[in-house]
Amino acid sequence: MHNGVRKTVLFFSILLILLILLDRWMDRELNPHYPLQYGEAFRPTVNANVIILGASHATHGMNPVYLEGDPFRVYNFSLNGAGPLFNLNWYEKIFKKHHPRPRYVIYAVHWIMFDGQLLKRRFEQDSPYFPLPFLLKELKDFKSAGGFLLNRFALIRERKHVAGRLFGKKFRAVYLPSKYYNGFIPFERKGTLDEEESVHPRIDPVQVKAFEKLLDEFKRDGIQVIFVHIPGYLPTRGDSTLSEGMEVLNQLSRERNIPFLNYETERISDINMDPTLFSDSVHLNERGSGRFSRLLKRDLQQYLRG
Repeated sequence: MHNGVRKTVLFFSILLILLILLDRWMDRELNPHYPLQYGEAFRPTVNANVIILGASHATHGMNPVYLEGDPFRVYNFSLNGAGPLFNLNWYEKIFKKHHPRPRYVIYAVHWIMFDGQLLKRRFEQDSPYFPLPFLLKELKDFKSAGGFLLNRFALIRERKHVAGRLFGKKFRAVYLPSKYYNGFIPFERKGTLDEEESVHPRIDPVQVKAFEKLLDEFKRDGIQVIFVHIPGYLPTRGDSTLSEGMEVLNQLSRERNIPFLNYETERISDINMDPTLFSDSVHLNERGSGRFSRLLKRDLQQYLRG
């Protein structure tokens, strides 16, 4: 009997050690920009008066090094997969309470941004980047406490990728940490740009409502908003693919008198047609982000007032 108990204890001890080691291994940071972006939001050092919000197309497409200049300090807080609902929570709970109020928000809109199934980032997913005092405050909401706690464990947070990492699917680096600057990090990946996209995003009223609420927050806080649509690789686009999302964005721009620099369907340039500037049909590569950021700097001059 005692021998059986010892074997059981030994088995579960070994299992627990293996799980702890696997969790540590899964916790390797594959997105080196996330800790830096959250560090700046909670403990600002740049103290940007111009911030960039959006999803991955902005993270890798708008480089503050080309946009800043006296008196403007620019930081890119865009996070991969972040939709309007995520950014609303991020702004209300983190940024507004810990960062000086900026003068301008450059919001990198996109025609897929209102589809919550395409932009899946959730606020509780980022709990590993939250300082402990902030996390403890969030845990007071029992409805979301479980999500915040479970996402602190990489084995649970990254459970969908465990098999891929263990059994041959390579997670090779696609970012260039040495080129990181104020939230921007280049995205380099060799892929095909030949096929027309078959993505047909749906307009989720929850995401639209969250975006309007976020715009209301900016207005109350005296922050001027500028919409920017980063150029995509147009040969892969179909008009029916992007028309509905663009219609919503144009309507919001008109109704709220928000400037809209649209490099996807209006301000089309050679960038949109050059495959050497893209990592895929949505994301600019390092060279492409530099070309676009310099173009954007010129076009923003009429809206950014010193």
